[in-house]
Amino acid sequence: MRRGGTVTESATKEREQRLGRYRLLDLIGRDGDARLHRALDANGQAVELWTVLLTRLCADAAGLERFRQMATAAARLSHPAIPTVLASGEHAGTAFVATTPAEGPTLAARLEGDPLPWDEAVATLDRVLDALAAAHRAGVMHGALTAGVVRHSGSATVVSGFGRAALTAADADRRGDLEAAARLTERVLAGHDERPAVAALLADLRDGGTFPDVASLHLAVSGLTGTSRPRAAAPVRSTRWPWWAGGVVLAGGLAAAAVIVVNAPSKPRTGTEGPTVESAAIAPPAPPAPPAASRQPPVAAMEKALHAIPCALVTVEKTGGRLLVAGTVAGERAATEVRETVEGLAAGWDHGFDLAGADARFCAPLSSVAAALDANRGLEEPLAASVLDGPDLSAGDPLVLEIRAPARPVQLQVDYFTIDGSVVHLLPNPSDSGTALAAGASRRLGDKAGEDKPQSGRYWTIGPPFGTEMLLTIATAAPLFPTPRPEQEPAADYLAALTDALATLPDDAPAPLADARFIATGP
Repeated sequence: MRRGGTVTESATKEREQRLGRYRLLDLIGRDGDARLHRALDANGQAVELWTVLLTRLCADAAGLERFRQMATAAARLSHPAIPTVLASGEHAGTAFVATTPAEGPTLAARLEGDPLPWDEAVATLDRVLDALAAAHRAGVMHGALTAGVVRHSGSATVVSGFGRAALTAADADRRGDLEAAARLTERVLAGHDERPAVAALLADLRDGGTFPDVASLHLAVSGLTGTSRPRAAAPVRSTRWPWWAGGVVLAGGLAAAAVIVVNAPSKPRTGTEGPTVESAAIAPPAPPAPPAASRQPPVAAMEKALHAIPCALVTVEKTGGRLLVAGTVAGERAATEVRETVEGLAAGWDHGFDLAGADARFCAPLSSVAAALDANRGLEEPLAASVLDGPDLSAGDPLVLEIRAPARPVQLQVDYFTIDGSVVHLLPNPSDSGTALAAGASRRLGDKAGEDKPQSGRYWTIGPPFGTEMLLTIATAAPLFPTPRPEQEPAADYLAALTDALATLPDDAPAPLADARFIATGP
């Protein structure tokens, strides 16, 4: 939706946007809610970046999981006519797929004039159908095959859009791809029906076709020249894929405590689920593990790999001659990814897991601040937020926080994400708008009034519904929002605003920092 401004102003704003390690340049295409950007990665290499807001992607409960599975499968494709999927994942409330650019004129433009010469027409279809058949053998659908997504023609043909399908083609299937391939075949062969074999094939296609799959259509097209090729298995690249519950009662005031029960509607929300600041660059196959006699355990390598899984907050330590991976993971996918990552890097060391589970909905806020979490981990004096009596709290327990600033002054945004899909803004709040914290300084939130201490702000106690919930603290150079958010709001609404706020931070401002903690609550 346009919110005003001229086309030139909108384009300028678009060029200034960033998404994780990518600098978005021109907006060059749209497909429903998805956008196609020309972009540069952190190394200055050109990429094409399809993006869609997580709130749009997760219109149904399976949306995020479907995206991850389809993007992972697409990243494994290796075919000369399919641009490589370089990375995919979720960052700052946006799902993305990055591919190598598909340059050159489209086949649609090429077909606007005279029909393609015979050899060029057959060579073009051969490349397109071979690529599509290889993708189907790997379990990847296209979902929007037209002459507009095919670049060049003949032996240089490239079929773009396989990464986009993960974001927009929820209903893509083999039958739909086969029908699209048949229509494209008719269009490319138009003008060559003086050839008996072509006329017969076109008649068959117009009558509904007798081809059970794209591979059989490919063989029929190859046979037009008197040659046919055996079906080859699709080569794939090995890859790994990194992956996203209670209540709190608020009280406070200047003199007397007012009680607010934090209870969002019980209707489940699925619009914010999802992994990464950067997700998911496609990793090469793990090297063979060295023998168990390695003197130094691969703790640093494991931690680096695990930090790339935005839906997991875990640590690695060597204890008793073995490696222990402990922490909390949001969703089964994250748990699986953590275990697979550790298994691949264990290097022969005995290892174990102590993992607690949280709802997959917490992937969305973790993904939205993944870059800030990573920046904070790299500091000698990081931003730190702790629950004084946590991380396990029971009904009626106070929620008291201790927050320590990094080695520079910051402005704080402190949020509490509940199991029922709400977020409570602990700071700023209606009783406390003081978000500034000096370099290295500490402050408490949530202390109740006592005999020697008057009540001066909000305090909170734990209440139902119970489960594993999350505390998120963000530190920026200037206040993240020009005016305070509502004290309580749906998490989906807040994450959309948070994504916009982080995306519009000045390029010359210090990087935002974040600290995330899971809190287990119970009766």
